[in-house]
Amino acid sequence: MSCEALFDHSLLDHLDWSKHRAHYRDDISPSNLPPGYKMRPLQSDDFNRGYCDLLSHLTKVGDVTPELYLQQFNQMKESKLHYIVVIHDQESDKVVGSATLVVEHKFIHTAANRGRIEDVIVHPDHQGRQFGKVLLDLLILLAESTNCYKLSLDCNEKARPFYEKLNLENVEDHRFMCIKFFD
Repeated sequence: MSCEALFDHSLLDHLDWSKHRAHYRDDISPSNLPPGYKMRPLQSDDFNRGYCDLLSHLTKVGDVTPELYLQQFNQMKESKLHYIVVIHDQESDKVVGSATLVVEHKFIHTAANRGRIEDVIVHPDHQGRQFGKVLLDLLILLAESTNCYKLSLDCNEKARPFYEKLNLENVEDHRFMCIKFFD
């Protein structure tokens, strides 16, 4: 079976990297990762590179088999609404960082899109290398390039300062409400 990307990598190649928002040290940026690391779309074979194990550092993943992973991957690919970007450690051949942009098509704002950031995670062994900033910067640029009029995320108080460094604002009148059907 051949390896497939969740979305066309050329979307990343055509981003204007000069518009990134974060301040980086050591010449790191979305267009310049440390040697041995590559940023790319999620791939159909990333289950074998520990993608679900990485997500388990964020939340409960459950029993995702390789077959279930491929089924979900293919549904996301067909929908063309999910942009999951990963950081691949080429030396260990593991996925060590990931973030998701979910795009919702709207009629408002002249039929623009609304973007939502989900599932931002960097493996604990790779934190401190600015990968979280890189992933978020990339999603912000990707959201803008996919005609999003708004980009939002839900986060806990502990994570808020991190997101504020990238010019995401706490909207005072926002009241996040939800129904959880299971944990």
